[in-house]
Amino acid sequence: MNFRPLAGTIAALAIAGCAQGTLPSPGAGVSVPSITERTTAPKLNFFDLQSGGSWPDFIVAGPQHAMWFTEFYLDAIGRISMDGHLTIFTIPNGDPEGIAIGPDHNIWYTAPGWDQIGRMTPAGKTTVFKIAGSNPSPRGITLGPDGNMWYTEFYDGYIGRITPKGAITRFAVPEYESSPWAITTGPDGDLWFTESGADKIGRFNPTTQAFESSISVPTQDATPWGILLAPDKHVWFTERTGDKIAEVTSLRSVKEFAIAQSGSYPEALAPGSDGKLWFTQSQAGTLGRIDPKTGKFGATVTLPANSIPNGIAAGPNKNLWFCVDAYDQTNQIGEVATPLSP
Repeated sequence: MNFRPLAGTIAALAIAGCAQGTLPSPGAGVSVPSITERTTAPKLNFFDLQSGGSWPDFIVAGPQHAMWFTEFYLDAIGRISMDGHLTIFTIPNGDPEGIAIGPDHNIWYTAPGWDQIGRMTPAGKTTVFKIAGSNPSPRGITLGPDGNMWYTEFYDGYIGRITPKGAITRFAVPEYESSPWAITTGPDGDLWFTESGADKIGRFNPTTQAFESSISVPTQDATPWGILLAPDKHVWFTERTGDKIAEVTSLRSVKEFAIAQSGSYPEALAPGSDGKLWFTQSQAGTLGRIDPKTGKFGATVTLPANSIPNGIAAGPNKNLWFCVDAYDQTNQIGEVATPLSP
């Protein structure tokens, strides 16, 4: 179906944050100005995809000591080995976006244009499961602590659970027009997810099957987007139109770190072997990095002209791998080669 309503540039929105220097109380937030530390630029490797407009979206480390990624417009799942060898698997219906590895070691993905969750074996055998709903549009997906896969429904405003056998249960997010996007397991065993339309971070307890109190993002119209449980056991997320990287503290408050370049559109996050959190900036065409201990940003890594970086993940070789989209040139998978400067 290849329906992609979120491609392209979204108009910049007004930003209003908390006053700096204020100690946050539970549920409140604090915004920190951009601080950049000097770092050495890493080596980058790029691997061309055969189809120029395949639009690789998200990427994850998986079976066969390889990275697996979705190709939205090619209707395919790709695999790239650590030496750069590419294998492409065409899938039924298509439109794959979110991707995660299941407890069965299969590749699970969302297909928003078809309102389906897909499961593909490492050999390329695919099974799809239809989501009941008016307009689910599934996006992010992750392996939950209960051994099931959990995903978000962007338009219907649900999160969903799908068992390894394909049974789906849906849970309506309490906030109006929440537009949940990305999802991860938090330090408490809850499912944490970004509510891009409500400027909140949502939480769901898979044991009690109840939503916990959501956490408000201080910046108005921030569009919380990518989300990650970092090695420091805190949840971090990107603010796509807020131009910030944010941390949920142990007090359940949000601490924001302002990116120097406005309109950069931070998308996805991944932990690097240098101890930094790396993130893609789709409109700036760069990779950013922030030290979760200090809140200082490392120097940005500029990609080739017209690059639109999207998903990013750590690989089995300890390097970072990322998707590079482009409208008028070859789409690629990129690698941030080690060693990364600490």
